[in-house]
Amino acid sequence: MHRSLTSARRRPRPGRRLLPALIAVLLPVLAACSGGEQAPPPGPEPVAHDTVINVVRNGGRPFRDESAVVLPDGSWRTYHRGLDRASGTLTVQQQAQLTALLADPRLREEGLQSYPPAGCPEALRVWVYVVHPDRTFTVGYAECPDAAAPPVAAGIARLLMDSTDWVGARAAI
Repeated sequence: MHRSLTSARRRPRPGRRLLPALIAVLLPVLAACSGGEQAPPPGPEPVAHDTVINVVRNGGRPFRDESAVVLPDGSWRTYHRGLDRASGTLTVQQQAQLTALLADPRLREEGLQSYPPAGCPEALRVWVYVVHPDRTFTVGYAECPDAAAPPVAAGIARLLMDSTDWVGARAAI
């Protein structure tokens, strides 16, 4: 008798299977018939750039290892010595600035050039990795007062340092 009670409890009733299916079918229909559309969020819409950007700063004394990653939707995450530090989202204005920098034709040329450190071995090295569906490239340079930094890549690095909670970012630039 104990066995029949256990098997009776395991068998779902037909109504319990029907209710989720009914909700799944009716919910889209009712939403379409509501007649009202949701109001768009206030302010301008974010600018999409379809690019993942990773900026890494490392080196120096004491040794630093910091990075920031920005996804196409403007969400960002920062890391310090490989550990997750902070996250957030760029503002619409910051995304527009980033999109303008990514559209600058000089950026692609900067990826083809070399920017070796000039006389400052303890300088931080900055690597800007740009990953786009059509192109992927890296721009590396040293944060030396007497070295020429690539203007667009350095602009991207500065924008991310200023826009995110990047550990020690303002100390060297």
